Amino acid sequence: MGEKRKSREKDGSVKKSKKSSKGSSKAAEAATAPAPASSIVYPAAVGGSSFCECTARLTVTLAPAHSSNCWAGIHETLNSMLLRYVPQIRGVVMGYSKVKLLSKAALLYNDSPFGQIEISAQLVLWRPISGMTLRGTINVQSPDHIGLLLWDTFNASIPASFIPKGKYEWRPFGNEDMATEATVDAPSSAEQSSDESVVPAKEGTKLSSGEWVFKGTSQSVGADGGLEFMVADVVRADNVLSVTGMLR
Repeated sequence: MGEKRKSREKDGSVKKSKKSSKGSSKAAEAATAPAPASSIVYPAAVGGSSFCECTARLTVTLAPAHSSNCWAGIHETLNSMLLRYVPQIRGVVMGYSKVKLLSKAALLYNDSPFGQIEISAQLVLWRPISGMTLRGTINVQSPDHIGLLLWDTFNASIPASFIPKGKYEWRPFGNEDMATEATVDAPSSAEQSSDESVVPAKEGTKLSSGEWVFKGTSQSVGADGGLEFMVADVVRADNVLSVTGMLR
């Protein structure tokens, strides 16, 4: 009898251990299971580019003047979104294409004379992200920052606190440098007519009291007028984006 009880107890403990092992494996699987995907999928930048495309579903409000021509109202709304930051799609709209109607007619609500119609459109977005590398054209330098223009459209600034002092330094211009820069930046009309070899200044470049250079070499940062930097932050003001960068 004692031996039978011992064998039953052993069998029971084995069954319990099997159940516990199955339970622990199920718990581990549940812990490692992927989270459900979001219902809204935002496209990621491809190949490190700050531009991307997405297909968006939009609700367009049509004025009574567009009741006989809904496409005029749709294009007017889409055009108003160009070069503006749209929070719903988290990017600056650069262009649109493939516009389609998703509803047969505009809907009127309550006593409002404005109709609402659903559309879809493929949008080209500018969406800079922290850690991304961009290249801009230098338009101003000062001891406090370097100002840049991206694609002749967006502003970027690199504060002095984001410029490594162990690698770069501010070099003030001397009197001769200031005179040379002033001559190059603003040649007189007489010089332009008499000497065709005078090269006009780059459009958008401002006079400064110095420039940022590589420490120990005095080589200008962005000697060709352009400068690569890493995005440290993206600042939104109303419907406009500006980039804060840093040098490495």
